Amino acid sequence: MQKRLLVFLSLVVMGVAGCATQPTSSDSVVVSEQVQSIYNFSHPAPKHLAGGQPKKHELALLADSGVDMVINLRSQAEMNDIHEAEWATDNHLAYYHIPIAGAAGLTEENVKLFHQTLWLNEDKTIFMHCASSNRVGAMMALREAWYKGADVEQALSVGERYGMTSLRGAVEELLND
Repeated sequence: MQKRLLVFLSLVVMGVAGCATQPTSSDSVVVSEQVQSIYNFSHPAPKHLAGGQPKKHELALLADSGVDMVINLRSQAEMNDIHEAEWATDNHLAYYHIPIAGAAGLTEENVKLFHQTLWLNEDKTIFMHCASSNRVGAMMALREAWYKGADVEQALSVGERYGMTSLRGAVEELLND
């Protein structure tokens, strides 16, 4: 009986030790409830977060959560009196601004720039935003189809996961051309 108990305890200890040494996913960032309060916030992929326009203090919270960079898809006109590049720099976040003015901004050139930015920073944890995450989802859908080989339905599904709503029709049209 003692030998069985000893074997059992050894197996339990080895099992616990084995669990302790299992690799943890460094690909996923854990965000606070405060970060999750960003308008239309989502965490659609381990290294991707998306949402609406963050406030200054929310960029600091994103940085504290392990976010490395921000991709802003809002148009120049929408950024009046929002000093996001400065806020990002203050929080040691890389900052990219790819202005997308609604459906008219869903161009091959913009999607290529967006794709290259993501591809060159695939090891980074990235927060992508526009006003509501609609443009983020649209750009992700187009990227998925044009650069990653997804079919229309797969691409649209990815887009919706990232926040695409009212731009779905424009994206479908572009994907079906």
